[in-house]
Amino acid sequence: MSCYGQDLSRKYPDIYKEVSFIDKNKSLKKVFIKNPKFLEQSADGGLSLTGYIDNEEKVRKIEVIIYLSNGVQEYSFYLKNELLFLVSDKFKQFLWDKELNEFNYKKFDGGYSGIYVFHDKKLIDLQSLGHNRFEDDTIDIEEVFLKELNLYLGSINRQIKTE
Repeated sequence: MSCYGQDLSRKYPDIYKEVSFIDKNKSLKKVFIKNPKFLEQSADGGLSLTGYIDNEEKVRKIEVIIYLSNGVQEYSFYLKNELLFLVSDKFKQFLWDKELNEFNYKKFDGGYSGIYVFHDKKLIDLQSLGHNRFEDDTIDIEEVFLKELNLYLGSINRQIKTE
C-alpha cells in the first residue's frame, strides 16, 4: 500500500492508459439511471448512475454522482472484464457564505479526492488528498467499494436487459 501523495500514474502506467482509453472511447454505449431506488435515501438533491458499455455488453465504467446539501460526491469505477481495477473518488464542497449563513451552491470550497487501485478484487494501492469517509480505520475501503460496485453493476445490468 502506498503512502498518500504519491503519483500513481507513474507507478501504474498501464492502468492509467486503460483509464484514458475508456474515457476517450466514443463507441461505449451509455446507460443512464436517474435517482436509482436503492440510493434515494442517501442523496438530498438526487443522484445519477451511468454505465458505459462496450460492444460485448460488458460494463467498462460506472459513474455515480450524488448531490448532497453540502456538496457533490462523484465516483468513477473502472472495469476490465467487469473486474474493478480503479476507483476515482471526489467530493466538492459548496462554499459556506458567512454573511448569509448558508451554502453558496454556485461555488465550491474544498473537498477531497482519492484514487484506489485494485487487482483481483483486492485494494493494492491508494492516493488520498483531503478528508474523506475512510479516515475511520474501522471502515474497510476494499469491502466498501466492492459492495458498492456490485450494487451499481447489478442495477446497470438490469437496465441493459430492459432496453
